[in-house]
Amino acid sequence: MRRLLLPFSLLLMCGCQPAPVVQAEAPKPEPAVVQPSSEPIVPTGRELQSKSKDPRYKVERIHQLIDLEKRTMKVGNTTLTVWLMDDDSKRAEGMMWLVDKDVKDTEGMLFIFKDAATRGFWMQNCPLGLDISYIDPKGKVLNVGEGKPYSEETVPCKGQAQYVLELKVGRAKKFGIHAGTILTLPEHLTAKE
Repeated sequence: MRRLLLPFSLLLMCGCQPAPVVQAEAPKPEPAVVQPSSEPIVPTGRELQSKSKDPRYKVERIHQLIDLEKRTMKVGNTTLTVWLMDDDSKRAEGMMWLVDKDVKDTEGMLFIFKDAATRGFWMQNCPLGLDISYIDPKGKVLNVGEGKPYSEETVPCKGQAQYVLELKVGRAKKFGIHAGTILTLPEHLTAKE
């Protein structure tokens, strides 16, 4: 039995497959029509090399900062640039693997959910301490919690939040963000679910 499996497995490893059995008078099949794939395109070759030269490129991350959609929002006299975390995959990754030099003081992530709900965030695989601001559908900050690096304890929301703003630790206080603050969120925020 082993002698039979060995040649067959070698054929598979070489990318060859046994030829199908075809009857002599069988009509030739029509050429297959290739449909566009709905799978995400994974960067390769030059594109990957180009991205890997970006100082904030992290091989561990699924969603590179350079690829994320960005918007600006005003908080008092400060303009923040926020990466939009608008689907399950982006929200799950969040600020994972990012360190202090990867995120400027005026940069953060804005998590967008389809609806308002009681939420909680944790800091798995996140070496950067964060201020986590839970925001209701009208832009009112419900509470600000501190996410400690690598902590798996939940930082809870005090109410029904539709948005969550993550900034480097200490920046919420610096920019005047606290419970009750009304934020002017970027327009046309939509969760992609």
